[in-house]
Amino acid sequence: MQPAPEPKKSSRILTYDLMRGYFLVAIILNHLYWYPNGLDWVAARGGLFVSAAEGFFLLSGIILGIVRGRKLLNKPFTVAAKLLVQRSVQLYITSIVLMLLFTLLGRWFFIDNPGLKPGIRPTSQPFIDVLFGALTYEYIYGWADFLRLYAIFILFAPLALWLLRRGKAYIVLLLSILVYATLPLFQEFTRYSDELLMPVTWQVIFFGGFVIGFYTKQISARWQAIALHKQRYLKTVVFTITIVTLGANILLAFGGGLSDTFSYLHKGLLPYFDKESLPPARIILFGIWFLASFWLFQKFEPQIMKFFGWILLPFGANSLYVYTVHAFVIFLVHMVMKDASSNIFINIGGTLAVLMIIWLALRYKVLAKIIPR
Repeated sequence: MQPAPEPKKSSRILTYDLMRGYFLVAIILNHLYWYPNGLDWVAARGGLFVSAAEGFFLLSGIILGIVRGRKLLNKPFTVAAKLLVQRSVQLYITSIVLMLLFTLLGRWFFIDNPGLKPGIRPTSQPFIDVLFGALTYEYIYGWADFLRLYAIFILFAPLALWLLRRGKAYIVLLLSILVYATLPLFQEFTRYSDELLMPVTWQVIFFGGFVIGFYTKQISARWQAIALHKQRYLKTVVFTITIVTLGANILLAFGGGLSDTFSYLHKGLLPYFDKESLPPARIILFGIWFLASFWLFQKFEPQIMKFFGWILLPFGANSLYVYTVHAFVIFLVHMVMKDASSNIFINIGGTLAVLMIIWLALRYKVLAKIIPR
């Protein structure tokens, strides 16, 4: 992998921010789900075997590995560890507050609204039970539930950082894989759903990114040391696999109207690409698609920046803020318009309005002192 060089006046890597911004836009569009809206191509209506969420998590791990890992090597370990724990606590509190707020709003004002997101605890359940469920993450609700994953992963990040500082990256990766491999045990011996067990599976993406971020310069140097003709060959292989698999995925997901065979094959393959349990096939496909996406964003960075930088860059650089704000906006707009309209122009107008609301909230720093950035 050949990351873009760091800007001279900033420690941020532009390609990463643009990609995170793109993944966030895709997540927002899929949560809104007002299709067709002319932007269907951005996220394929969430119908792919790999989602934007994986890319968002991997990039978050990479950036954390750079900012709290590599860039603080000259600082004592306790400095970096303290910052990580503080961030984890901040996200834990934020996730709990949001879950409770969405639950209370839903139970008090929107319980009979068809646009209310499913999964809310019934009004007959005592609030103390709801509170305990939220505090223990046995109850998750709302459109910002991924914050709980960040809170958990970052809490364990100091251990990974301690090992990385001692050159034990292989132990970090081995431990991550071992935790991932325990999923069948949790499924058999606990009552938790695959959604509640996502910390067990999705950590492999986050900590994989954390290791990549910590060793970004070394990875870049090794890539540069590869002969150019070999680089071109590897890129050709990755892009070819991406084009073929992406095309096949789109055909299977949306070609049901052409042939029942497509629907049958798509249904049969879905268990191997489940989003919550994150089977190996999905991880492998994600890795290939992500690498192709990275090279595309890197190659066309000036053009992407020129035409879409106005929204992708601020979204990517303030990802947690945007993710949190989007949760409120999606929650509320679904109370007005749950399903897509039959009029594509209404869908386009509504979708663009939602994106602009979030963009304006970021530009004018609405609740910026409260919402994590």
